[in-house]
Amino acid sequence: MYTCSYLVTLLLNIAMLCQGANIFRLQHGHSMEEVSSYPTDAFTSATPTVSHWAWQRELVAAVGSTVLLNCTARDGLAPAGASWQHNGRKLASSRRDSPAAPGAQLRLEDVRVEDSGTYLCLVDGRVQTQVVLKIGRKPQLPKIVDCISKNADTFRCWWTVEDSDLETHYRLFYTFNDGKRIRHECPEYEGVDSCFFGYDHAYLHTRYRFEVRATNALGSATSRPYYVDPTTERVKPDPPRHVHTRLRHNDGTKVKVSWRSPTDIMYLSIQYELQYRSENDQPDDWTVQKTGEQTNFLLLGLEPNTRHFLRVRCKPVLLGGFWSEFSDVTEVMTGESHDRHRHHLT
Repeated sequence: MYTCSYLVTLLLNIAMLCQGANIFRLQHGHSMEEVSSYPTDAFTSATPTVSHWAWQRELVAAVGSTVLLNCTARDGLAPAGASWQHNGRKLASSRRDSPAAPGAQLRLEDVRVEDSGTYLCLVDGRVQTQVVLKIGRKPQLPKIVDCISKNADTFRCWWTVEDSDLETHYRLFYTFNDGKRIRHECPEYEGVDSCFFGYDHAYLHTRYRFEVRATNALGSATSRPYYVDPTTERVKPDPPRHVHTRLRHNDGTKVKVSWRSPTDIMYLSIQYELQYRSENDQPDDWTVQKTGEQTNFLLLGLEPNTRHFLRVRCKPVLLGGFWSEFSDVTEVMTGESHDRHRHHLT
């Protein structure tokens, strides 16, 4: 009789769990009592109480709540002489027994993150109930950091991710400023903190409205709206590539500098800036030379027999663009001087 009752109870509880119900049934002998697994006041200033049910294997509770873990024997009855362990260690009696049900119920008040772990109820050395308890907080409000395009044809958005004790999922949603307010989701997530918009989802001269939602087992939080036209207002190319130097054979103070455009700029027009300094200059004392859309430059009249450092960056000629990061610093050692000319474009 007990076996049939146990199977029926187990199937009902599994069905309710799969349907996302927040009410579970806890068996006490032949009677049934409804208890709330995730109470509606779990995120208020009041101290909530979270109870586990006989066959539940995992329980999530908010920091500061009260957790009740019930020990149930295989026949469905509350066992006598039960003891509790937390991560393999016997719990102190001051925190173990509930006055209402000594031994058979574990009451944890004002729980902390450190209370997370595996709880075992044992009777005569045999495990009667095992519960994995996870303690955490509702997600904090995420924030969209930026949306940047490298080429005015595609772009990426990224957002803040908190260090949470609970598994947290992030989703990016967006609408267009066209009055339709049709919500779309990120077309291609890149990890937990960024989204890539390819050619099929990035539109020139189009203003987007972005929001990020963070969700874990205790609730969700949505960022404030972020409005931007990424392919027009936020264009920032990659740094120039393969910066190369060569000394002129007739004068060791003449240095030809050349570089390649960043990858994946498509038809975007790029302007460049070359910066250089000698080893005798201060680390931040760079000489700046605009080169327009040229990808090479001839430096003349540098200090002879001196180590020099060079770097290059770029930005779009048009649109609301930003300077790229600098290329890796390139070093060159000058030779003997044969004239005193300055530098010029080639």
